[in-house]
Amino acid sequence: MSTKSTLPYLVCLLVMVSACRNPEKIRIKLTSMERSLIDTIYLERVTQLRPYWDSLCAASHDSLLEVALDSIIRVRREEEIKLRSRIKIPTD
Repeated sequence: MSTKSTLPYLVCLLVMVSACRNPEKIRIKLTSMERSLIDTIYLERVTQLRPYWDSLCAASHDSLLEVALDSIIRVRREEEIKLRSRIKIPTD
C-alpha cells in the first residue's frame, strides 16, 4: 500500500481512538448566554418542524389505526375460540 492510500485509514483510526474516552470525564460547561441561545435555536426548530410532524402523523394515522384494530380483533377472536372450545355441549 502506498502512503497516500493509508493516510485516510490512519486519520480515521486516530479519530476513533480519540473518541473512545470515558464520557464521565468530559464536562462541557455552558454559560447562561450559551444555554439561552441553545434553547432559542431549539424552540425555533421545533416550531418549524411541528407542522411537518403533525402532517406525518395525520398521514399515517389511518393505516396505523387499521393495523391496530385488525390486531385487536384477531386477538379477541382467538380468545373467543379458546373460550368456546372449553364449553362442553351436551348431546342428547
